Amino acid sequence: MRKLVQIGRINLRFECQPGCTNCCSQPGEVYLTPDDANRVAGYLGLSTDEFRSRCCEIEDGDLRLAGPTDGPCRFVEDGGCSIHDVKPLQCRAFPFWPENVRGRRAWGNLRRHCPGIGVGPLVPMEKVRADAQACLDAFPDL
Repeated sequence: MRKLVQIGRINLRFECQPGCTNCCSQPGEVYLTPDDANRVAGYLGLSTDEFRSRCCEIEDGDLRLAGPTDGPCRFVEDGGCSIHDVKPLQCRAFPFWPENVRGRRAWGNLRRHCPGIGVGPLVPMEKVRADAQACLDAFPDL
């Protein structure tokens, strides 16, 4: 049975700030869907198998980018994300991850490393729900 994302009763303002790569520089993992792996591989001119062997690892059955989990993403550069045009679902959906939109405290805590939180216009709840649900559907056990 499909789990539905829970969103708190909060107004969410967010706007990416020019030149910011803070979300790409935080410790953690970047999990990939099979579609993410295919898109990124093609963008890099690699076969999916080549991309997976060079750039990925599997942990508990989940595909993720290999590389530092305690520092910047392997694809972040001075000018931003080198794979921005095909970035993974997890990256596209940020900051609207299920754990971030459950309530005011979680959303507010993002301000520590994301200068776009609380800035700009209200984000339509349909977008927030769609992004958060896409992440929950793709990665239900995370």
